[in-house]
Amino acid sequence: MKTFTLLFITCILTYITYAQSSPGNFVGTTTVPVIQNGVTSMKVVTTPAVNNNFHGNNMQPIYNYPHPDSVNSVVRWHYTDPVAIGEYCAESGNGLRSIAGWYLNNERTTEYGNTNFGPLWQYSFPTQTPSYYNYVAVSDTGTTASGFYNNIYILDGTGTPVFNFDLTTLSDPGTAGPLGITSSGKFLVASSQRNGTTDTSSVFGFSSDSTHWVWRFKVPAGAAGGSAPQGVRISGNDSLVIVNSYSTFYVLRTYTGQLVFQGLINPISNNGTQSPQGISGNGNVVATINYNGNLRVYQWNGSSYTFVWQHTEPPATYYNWMSAVDVSYDGSMVACGTLNFITSSTYDGKVKLFRTTNGSTPIWTYSGCGDEVSAVSFSKNGRILSASSWGNYYNPSVLNLLIFKTNRTDSIPWFAANSPGSFFWCSTSNDGTTVFGSGKAVHARAFGSGGIAYNIFVDTAENPTGIQNLNNSIPKSYSLLQNYPNPFNPSTQINYNIPVRSNVKITVYDIMGREVQTLVNGMQEPGKYTVVFNADNLASGMYFYKIQAGSFTETKKMTLIK
Repeated sequence: MKTFTLLFITCILTYITYAQSSPGNFVGTTTVPVIQNGVTSMKVVTTPAVNNNFHGNNMQPIYNYPHPDSVNSVVRWHYTDPVAIGEYCAESGNGLRSIAGWYLNNERTTEYGNTNFGPLWQYSFPTQTPSYYNYVAVSDTGTTASGFYNNIYILDGTGTPVFNFDLTTLSDPGTAGPLGITSSGKFLVASSQRNGTTDTSSVFGFSSDSTHWVWRFKVPAGAAGGSAPQGVRISGNDSLVIVNSYSTFYVLRTYTGQLVFQGLINPISNNGTQSPQGISGNGNVVATINYNGNLRVYQWNGSSYTFVWQHTEPPATYYNWMSAVDVSYDGSMVACGTLNFITSSTYDGKVKLFRTTNGSTPIWTYSGCGDEVSAVSFSKNGRILSASSWGNYYNPSVLNLLIFKTNRTDSIPWFAANSPGSFFWCSTSNDGTTVFGSGKAVHARAFGSGGIAYNIFVDTAENPTGIQNLNNSIPKSYSLLQNYPNPFNPSTQINYNIPVRSNVKITVYDIMGREVQTLVNGMQEPGKYTVVFNADNLASGMYFYKIQAGSFTETKKMTLIK
């Protein structure tokens, strides 16, 4: 009887959290909530599109680790909430204010500083059943916007509402959806989500000093996945905003609501997206993603957006997803995250970085995220890229909040953190020195409640690329250290020590003893060194690297797995 009751409650409370569609053909993410002992728990269910043309799969998860040179980066603090989940979060441009939007239980918006997890302030909402997401955004200086259930708020530096728009006053009320706030905090773009394919949804532009909207844009009904906005992102210079439903994206002028451009998220299929899209600082570059695994990049030509290139995550048994995207402020880089379906119940994820002008070939790919990459976020200066993932359901030790330096040509994280749960969102300060992540205390695919918030200091000090002298200390003897990470894909680094001025040669060989690449060949002063080996163009397998320095010779093996 208890089992029947639990299943009955689960069926009653199941609801689709983003776009609405009939369960039989909807490709996307749904949440399944259930009330246990008065506390609402949830898990995430993903439904992919089957690729009927696939006949084999050899993908293997790869686990990389943080960069050993990032000695000053550190988790300032982390917090586990006993009942609420941190679906969305935001970091202020100045890196001093971290905003978490808690939902499911004890719904509230909370501001934290960099010292500890004691809230600077929090604003609580009445509990709703079923629970609704708490969408948050923050200006460069810390003015916070929050959208929860029937209300859209602007909160000042003490957590006091200075703006409250009640969606129930509309003739076509909906629930609060994604939103964004300008860098000054003086203008808000917010959305109202309505269910089904027959209802129009709305996006509003507000001046922060009045709840009378400056403009209103109605998202048309009738498209696949419904009209509910899935993302709102304001360009870095505040001139444009990109809004998307499941199937369509719109570029609007931030302060007037004028429609500049609209296009399909997926021109060849109804498999759209439930994620926000990317836009550069001046709006000249736009990037869209979809559940057919496509990243599509558009360039402004002076009068319209022109499609310039597409990168596709190759499908396997199912179509893999592009699950997250961001464009750097200067428009020179695009980052994306994926969800890869190894089988119907096992997953992996990747982070990919592109130069916009290089076309559809990534600079590097980081594999082994274990599950969906939920968000990617550039710092405004473009030097730091953060990425959050759900992590590996079967291996909680897999790192799931990753930080990369974009000036490096390898995919080794500059720093990374691990939570036994799942990160649902991440945000990066303008200078990249603060990264904030939020999520669920247990894995997204497991029933449970409770949330996480992590505040990370990132050491952004620049180091030269290629061969690096790590410090001025003089080693007592020659040594060749084990490469790191190992196994690797596609890059790893090799550390070695030189006690006296020596002619140094480091060579990589394949398993047949054939020379693959010479990494170092020349005279070096005493010191501790590191060199990066990039195996992008090599096949998986075992390789050997050998050092010859003076009379010293040593060989070690390493494993490349793609």
